[in-house]
Amino acid sequence: MSLITKEQFLSLAEPATQVVTIKGVGDVRIKVMDGFARDALQKALQDLGTSDSVYFSAVIIATVIDENGEPLFTPEELAVLRAKNAAFIQKVGLECVRVNALGDAQTKDAEKNSDAIQSNSSGTA
Repeated sequence: MSLITKEQFLSLAEPATQVVTIKGVGDVRIKVMDGFARDALQKALQDLGTSDSVYFSAVIIATVIDENGEPLFTPEELAVLRAKNAAFIQKVGLECVRVNALGDAQTKDAEKNSDAIQSNSSGTA
């Protein structure tokens, strides 16, 4: 058995991107958050709260990218997104949440899977 190399590890850990078609919006390129984007999202939520307008706008800023892989919006544009149609921002934000496996449903699924694994495990090898 050979151990993974540093280059293989870093290659496997590269954030994936996905182009999703959102009805009424079009094609949107969404990136799985890296550590920096996740930190920025958490900071925005700590500083501004977790209302839907803050949450979905911040998730969009952290994950929606252009064809060159650059963020479509900057953190300074959070208020711009919050001032737009809330249902539209939520629709896009929900896709970002889905691609990044964020939210209560994913957490509950992970906890159920973890509990199932633990309860079926024996303490012996």
